[in-house]
Amino acid sequence: MPPNILPSPPDFVAGPWAAWGFFFVAGAAAVLVALPWAIYAGTRKGNWVPVTVIGSGFLCSLVEPMLDFLGHLRWARDLPGPAFVNFGIEIPYLIPPCYAAFLGLEAYFCYFMLRRGITVRQCFLVFAVGGLTDAIMETIGLNLHTYEYYGVQPYRFLEFPYWWGFINGASFCTGGFLLWFLVPRLRGVRRAWLLLVSPSAMMATYFVCGWPYILATNAAVPAWVKWVAATIMMAFCLVAVRGMAYFAAIPEPNLNWTFARMFVYRVMTPGARQRLEAKMAHAVGLSIGGDTRKPIPRPSR
Repeated sequence: MPPNILPSPPDFVAGPWAAWGFFFVAGAAAVLVALPWAIYAGTRKGNWVPVTVIGSGFLCSLVEPMLDFLGHLRWARDLPGPAFVNFGIEIPYLIPPCYAAFLGLEAYFCYFMLRRGITVRQCFLVFAVGGLTDAIMETIGLNLHTYEYYGVQPYRFLEFPYWWGFINGASFCTGGFLLWFLVPRLRGVRRAWLLLVSPSAMMATYFVCGWPYILATNAAVPAWVKWVAATIMMAFCLVAVRGMAYFAAIPEPNLNWTFARMFVYRVMTPGARQRLEAKMAHAVGLSIGGDTRKPIPRPSR
């Protein structure tokens, strides 16, 4: 084994309650709720993008063992599975639905917000919402001892290293940006290319933004170097979000989004969403009527 890699599986266990409970918390519940909506959108409205994006998230789960190996993560030895094995790491059953929920549904939410029209500042709110959602989910799993991050993991709080929240949040944004760019340009069977969005977005983000820390954490360097590398990587994530916002953001807000509103908006009923949109539109002097889901016209650049 390389010098900074510990053997997998480790000697710790989670227990059946934690293992199956986290299986649902980490993604299975969200996918079970989202699938009927996605199928309805496809069969009744001809919008197969949600189903395709969920499938893309499942496909993206194949990259998990590489990220575990490079980022130093080990799963408890008693989790249900394995779903598959790669890099010598057994990936539990919870990972495919977790990726469908996060790299699929979170990316779709980013796409949805870009399509509705958000400013540069609001793009950073989307990034923060995704990163915090990832942090909440992972903090639960880590404290249930379903897995662990080992070695030097900067910015750790309640066992979760927040550099992961930065790069995962940026990955969701990259997926949403790719959907924003590709969906209007692909028609018919060509939309099957959207299945590649989530794995492409995650790998692009990890290697474009994450290379400083990935290299440092696997090298024989002092801990302070790894902290500096992680900080640089987090800055790269912010630069990436800003770069995508340059192309996709609108110049002026059409809704008065706050972090809290955006965070809860994802789980609201359609009626509650419409009421919230009307309230936010009133705050910026606009009126919302008719179909609030129509895309906002974008200025030419």
